[in-house]
Amino acid sequence: MRRLVLLVLVGAALIALLKMFDTALPSQVSDLLGTGEADRDRDRDRVTVVRVTDGDTLRVRLPDGSEENVRILGIDTPEVREPVECGGGEASERMLALVPVGTTVVLVSDPTQGDRDRYDRLLRYVVRSGDDVGLAQLTSGHARVFIFRDDPFERAETYQRAERRASQDDRGSWSRCWR
Repeated sequence: MRRLVLLVLVGAALIALLKMFDTALPSQVSDLLGTGEADRDRDRDRVTVVRVTDGDTLRVRLPDGSEENVRILGIDTPEVREPVECGGGEASERMLALVPVGTTVVLVSDPTQGDRDRYDRLLRYVVRSGDDVGLAQLTSGHARVFIFRDDPFERAETYQRAERRASQDDRGSWSRCWR
């Protein structure tokens, strides 16, 4: 019972803290990315967030009840495990605020990228209520763009613009970790 009370208090404090800052997700994905007919044909799964592992990785429950780890395409955040990196905790907290445990999100594949990474995690964009969660991490300055083996993903240009703006405005980790 004490854990539950503590969890509720920490959650309330986190929500209050985030309301002090800009926590809104960016505009609708379709507005920012110009997605249309082609995007509707992608593999999509509505899933439930089971755990936020860190700032760029989630554990989700699929419709069939199984669970998978998901690495969000196109972003990289500081590590929260050894070696701990500057900004890792904040990036994880930001992700938890964007997609709290129990939230329904949509996983969207990218045909230019592989299905899984070397750790067998699904590689997907994560969308909550029409908003791109990876783009939100970049916009807040808690992530950097990650392009694997010089093979750009479809949203790379939009993500790079968001990263440049966050860097110029010294948001998130840009203000104290990445200078």
